[in-house]
Amino acid sequence: MRFFLILCLAGLLYTACDTATPAEPQKKVVHFLENKELTFKEKLERCLSAVYREELGFNEEQLEWLTQVYEKNKYAPIWFNDSILNEKGEQMKETLEHCMWLGIPETRLKFTKKEIINPVITELLMTARSALILQDLKTGMFNDTTKQYLPQRFADLTAYDSLLAFPVSIGYSRFYIDHSFTDTNYRYLAEHLYDFCSDFPIDKTTFDIKPEKEDSINAVPMAMNALQKKGYLGLADTGKVLFMNALKQFQVHNGLKPDGKIGKYTAWALNENTYDKVLRAGLALDKMRRKQKYPEKFVKVNLPEYLLRFYVNDSLKSVHNIICGTTDHQTPELKSKIHTVVVYPYWNVPYSISSKEILPAVKANHNYLSKNNYKIYKGDHEVNPHSVKWKKIPKNTFPYKVIQQPGPSNSLGIIKFEFHNDYSVYIHDTPTKYLFKTDVRSYSHGCMRCQNPVDLGKLILDYDTLRPKKRKIGGKGNPLTPDSLDSLMNLAENYEIRLKDPVPVFVEYQSVVADKEHMVFHLDIYRRDEEYLKIMRD
Repeated sequence: MRFFLILCLAGLLYTACDTATPAEPQKKVVHFLENKELTFKEKLERCLSAVYREELGFNEEQLEWLTQVYEKNKYAPIWFNDSILNEKGEQMKETLEHCMWLGIPETRLKFTKKEIINPVITELLMTARSALILQDLKTGMFNDTTKQYLPQRFADLTAYDSLLAFPVSIGYSRFYIDHSFTDTNYRYLAEHLYDFCSDFPIDKTTFDIKPEKEDSINAVPMAMNALQKKGYLGLADTGKVLFMNALKQFQVHNGLKPDGKIGKYTAWALNENTYDKVLRAGLALDKMRRKQKYPEKFVKVNLPEYLLRFYVNDSLKSVHNIICGTTDHQTPELKSKIHTVVVYPYWNVPYSISSKEILPAVKANHNYLSKNNYKIYKGDHEVNPHSVKWKKIPKNTFPYKVIQQPGPSNSLGIIKFEFHNDYSVYIHDTPTKYLFKTDVRSYSHGCMRCQNPVDLGKLILDYDTLRPKKRKIGGKGNPLTPDSLDSLMNLAENYEIRLKDPVPVFVEYQSVVADKEHMVFHLDIYRRDEEYLKIMRD
């Protein structure tokens, strides 16, 4: 019986095995981008279809723009031939890889967190990035208010057609420079930045060099290493003469006195890597793109450059060295109008200065006030300083108003230019004229001290309002002339000249500047570029 049951079970198993249908092997699903049966055109068209759009990382406006470009081109690739970069593609690839040479950081060209490596996707990204650069070079990439990147927008189709039609043999970089912002100073900076990046490595190495006075042993060898990294010296160039020449060239490039010495500010400039300097140049270009058009007459102060310029009808009339605020008393950026020129001004000493600086000086020397021509007031009544028990006044307090009387030793000098602002700063003369000999002039409490300010005052009067006999623009001029200013100076008395046509004044912060011959990386003395650089870095 047991044998019979075993035979039956074996038969059932045999029958089951005999009648089973073998499972069919599953077909491997091939992504359309890897499908060799589809042409490049077909893949491009499918990429831009509604089904695949979300995977690309572009927004709807950008996808619509890309669709219009490729529809116009009948979905033929622009940069590829049979999955291989064509001549245009090779040229554009090189341009995009050197986008920093144009002032556009690499971070600006990112669309997706993870880029798909595929010729079709690369084609679309090259088109998007080349169009984004073209737009940014026209209108800027930062928002002035938020200090963040603006949304990525592409150039209009007509401008982009011009890019595609540009001769490949000349190079797309040339097109970008020629078709960006049209301001002359902008063009100088763009050209010099591109040439600098061609000549020097964009090195990311930072250093910790200390001035020679603080580290006499290591300062020179560390500076030599830095200059080699930055491309000012070859690796085999270790001689003293070569080192000195390279250091002086570097100092010139960084707006410093070419004395061949490793001082505080030369060490600062050496410690900053070239990558950040190039980013700062790109930021300077972007600031220039975003500026409103200047009026026909204006004063412009650029703080990192320590210069004031006076323009009339696009013509530079005068240039003046300035001294601006220390890092603890930074001069603000602002827009206003110079409405009054004050001859032999009074100085109403701010409370912060009288309580923190004048009070300790008076306690140390009771003749300090009279020696410096100060008077003190309680309300509108003058107080005899010898009647005050100075030692009983608590530290960092000052119960009196302090006014320095007019005169050559007045902290404002012999002339002041007033304009309304929220910071109680103005442009003025100074008795400490020796400070103008220094290259980094950050010494004041926030006001801008001006070299040769009387010359500036004469020019401002001469163009107030532009006199009809001498100028094309109508209007009556100020009855006071430049010669009148000389007469007032000779009187050595306080006098206010109200301008008939207030002069717009722009106090700005642009750390990299250029003229026809040179580009200069000035120190970011207030580190105001840093918040932008955090976004611009990789």
